[in-house]
Amino acid sequence: MTGPAVEILWPSSLPSDPAEEGQDLLRDAGVDTQCMLVPTRRGAAEVVLVLVMTAVLDPFLRSLFQKVAEDAHKGLKAFTDRLFATRQGTPAPQGVVFEVPAGGRVTFTPDLPVGAYEQAVGLDVRDQRWSWDSRTAMWVPS
Repeated sequence: MTGPAVEILWPSSLPSDPAEEGQDLLRDAGVDTQCMLVPTRRGAAEVVLVLVMTAVLDPFLRSLFQKVAEDAHKGLKAFTDRLFATRQGTPAPQGVVFEVPAGGRVTFTPDLPVGAYEQAVGLDVRDQRWSWDSRTAMWVPS
């Protein structure tokens, strides 16, 4: 594999501090990470894209976020919380999307319960797009 293990594509219309903090968190855990600003597109939602350069998200999330916190789901939540962090009066991303090369995507929003992070670590996301269904309290293909 060439290049970083994780690329964070951050909307240039948002303050970059949360992205830099997320990048530092991953680097401190020993993960080669690169953060890039993405130009604002007309009408596009302000969503952060996290590209994971591995075919299977589950082992990656487990190993990566267990370095960040005792339990992988706690590390994943800490990472996404940093990306959603706002300073008073500044906008925040509307979502954080993890994407793997096989086409799988998991979309996190700021209002997810802890159970969503627990379930996310065990998802097999290959060729699926997943979003949280608050009615069933489960990740569902979208």
